[in-house]
Amino acid sequence: MGASGNAGPLGARLLYNRGLRDSQEAITFLNPDLSQLGDPFELPDMEAAVNRVFRAIGNREKIAVFGDFDVDGLTATALLLHAIRDLGGIAVAHIPGRDGSGHGLDNDALSRLSNDGVSLVITVDTGSNDESEVSFAGSIGIDVIVTDHHIVEPDLKRPLALVNPHLGRDGVGDGLTGAGVAFKLAQALYSKSDLNWPGHVIALAALGTVADVGPLRGENRVIVSEGLRELESTSHAGLSALLAKAHPNGGDLDTEALSFNVIPRLNAPGRLGEAGPSLNLLTANDHTEALMLAGQVDEINTERRRLSQEAWDAARVELGNGDLQPALIVKSTEFRTGILGPLAGRLSGEHGRPAIAISLGKTHARASARSPESVDIHAALTTVSERFEQWGGHARAAGFTVPLEYLDEVLDGIQESVAAVGNDPGDGPGIEADAEISFDELGPSLWRFIKVLGPYGEENPAPVFVTRNVQPVQVRTMGAGGRHLRLVLSDNRDTWDAIGFGLGKAPLGGGTVDVAYSLRTNTWRGRTKQELHLLDVRPSVS
Repeated sequence: MGASGNAGPLGARLLYNRGLRDSQEAITFLNPDLSQLGDPFELPDMEAAVNRVFRAIGNREKIAVFGDFDVDGLTATALLLHAIRDLGGIAVAHIPGRDGSGHGLDNDALSRLSNDGVSLVITVDTGSNDESEVSFAGSIGIDVIVTDHHIVEPDLKRPLALVNPHLGRDGVGDGLTGAGVAFKLAQALYSKSDLNWPGHVIALAALGTVADVGPLRGENRVIVSEGLRELESTSHAGLSALLAKAHPNGGDLDTEALSFNVIPRLNAPGRLGEAGPSLNLLTANDHTEALMLAGQVDEINTERRRLSQEAWDAARVELGNGDLQPALIVKSTEFRTGILGPLAGRLSGEHGRPAIAISLGKTHARASARSPESVDIHAALTTVSERFEQWGGHARAAGFTVPLEYLDEVLDGIQESVAAVGNDPGDGPGIEADAEISFDELGPSLWRFIKVLGPYGEENPAPVFVTRNVQPVQVRTMGAGGRHLRLVLSDNRDTWDAIGFGLGKAPLGGGTVDVAYSLRTNTWRGRTKQELHLLDVRPSVS
């Protein structure tokens, strides 16, 4: 079976663990290729959308791409701007502010676009349920094409075209993010022209797909695989300047590098104010301008990290060392709204229970909630939703705005709902390992197969292995307060470097240890080495 055969039975087991049961299915999975992309015209209303865009291009109408301030929305906006301009169209963008109109179409913004001469709006990553706003747009002479991936409420008046996989045939467009759906529109547009779409279009779609945690199966796997290849050699001014800041050491560019280094930088301007610098960077064609924008985005990200660390320190003090409540709740007048989600997510991940981070204003509180799989936080919020002025989300992530006078009542109700679920939260989610192996199985064929099995992410997690009774021959901690752990591990035959982020205080005992880990290729200052990425370590049980 090609690549899987190189890793023998262990490779076959890794494929089986990912639901790949027959050889042809496995071959397709291991060899993602552009030929595996589906026909974009199988998506609902795609023909109508493409026809309207080309009519606008032919009539020299001004087209506005109406996006969102997160990376999925920004990359979707950028790739459609590139596509429309490539095809000779006049395109502008509108990105709402996080503290302004928020998500979705907005009548004031539509009025401003109309006054600016816009007659066609294309939404990305939003708009499926904005019935009244679409009607308003029509009343002022603007046609609306919606491209989106969110669930569509029934019985709403439809826009000119609603390109959303949820309305199509089963299996068509499954798992596409906002950037993925926008890419399908771009794919359709290019297919009706004599131009081939440039590599940066799928590279942008890959960034959005990883940022929005799209499942890395089917078309998403192709988009991310091809997008990563394009990013590694891109000549696009904005993307190359961004990577020079976010991935300066070179080496393989993978989903981990995107998630930890690239995407946070693009998110930072939108979290602290306006997302304009990120969008301008993603659409920049001039290298000098791109370098300036990349520096600006990098500085904003440094400020975002500082504010996030201050909020984390304050949250730890507020929680104290006593017993934890069913839902962790931290609040402050100093919390910026843009860092609430990451703060709640970090608290939830560390303690294995729901967490709510709240920014206290003069009259209202704005909150973001995150939760492990054991608790449906959206359901918990539903019990007190009559007090909310705005709210939404899903089982794992949600948010709300509430008048301060009702805040205590709301939080008490949430605590009661979470407690009533009856789940016993632990210190975090358990680790599921693919196999227990010995160090002598960590040969070149396995490392090659691990690379082929990627890209990794939702529905294709990096393989996790367990090895028992290995000896730490070197131990040191790294980072502020010794937060991270660096080990050299030996089984008396083979020796491996290992790093455990957040494991600096893990008890090692005085003898051998058992370790759970994934395999990590690290490049630093031009040197590439293979090492173990520790997920857990504990003294061996004799």
